[in-house]
Amino acid sequence: MQFSALIVDDEPLARKRMRALLEGYSPEIEILGEAGSGTTAIQLIRELMPDVVFLDVQMPDMDGFDVLHGLNKDEIPLVVFTTAYDNFAVKAFDEDTVDYLLKPVEPERLASAIEKIQRRLPAPESEPVLQQGFDWEKLRSLMNRDESYLQRLQVKIGDRIVFVRLDEVIRFQSIEKYTTVYTANNQYVIDTPIIELEKKLDPKNFVKVHRSHIVAIDYIAECRKLETGKMILFLKDKYMTQLQVSRNVIKKFRNL
Repeated sequence: MQFSALIVDDEPLARKRMRALLEGYSPEIEILGEAGSGTTAIQLIRELMPDVVFLDVQMPDMDGFDVLHGLNKDEIPLVVFTTAYDNFAVKAFDEDTVDYLLKPVEPERLASAIEKIQRRLPAPESEPVLQQGFDWEKLRSLMNRDESYLQRLQVKIGDRIVFVRLDEVIRFQSIEKYTTVYTANNQYVIDTPIIELEKKLDPKNFVKVHRSHIVAIDYIAECRKLETGKMILFLKDKYMTQLQVSRNVIKKFRNL
């Protein structure tokens, strides 16, 4: 069954990739347009009335849920959320009307989502109906649970985007307004301040030991107290990196 689609994502490269994937299903899917913000998305959904919107969960001006709350019920199309977070909420709603695609979107996973869309599209001449009993607030609360921590980093290198898994990261170091990411074999620079990055990391896996340093707990080799009272951390990297632990986090560090 043919249907029309709108792509919503604040990152141009993500929109470009999604468009390229959807164009492989032409003429079954008609791409009506793209939106780079939540505000534009609301406007285009009302103007273009797409059957389906591929909607980014997190955007600077408003999240995907706020986009839907900004529409009247009869204006809401079928929704496929796209998200950089791999968590239980994605799995919990995997078989529902609203589907999820984990970025970077895999062609096989997109094919599965399109099959679900086609099964849910109303028959010709019938009125579109929202799924009975679907609760957006329940979905929002699930997406904001503790499981929604960052699983991978998107690192821009020239005209490329490299995806770095969080379980590969040894430590983060703040240098002025940038953050250096250290893995066993590479270093990457991202423009996310360390104070913002800390909020996105699972505290079960990472600990901030200094205002400029966050380390992966599994890569901590030992902690040594000096005669001066200072505490030095040794990491299990090839350099046996040494980091000083701030006094205000020593107690927290001892409880790891």
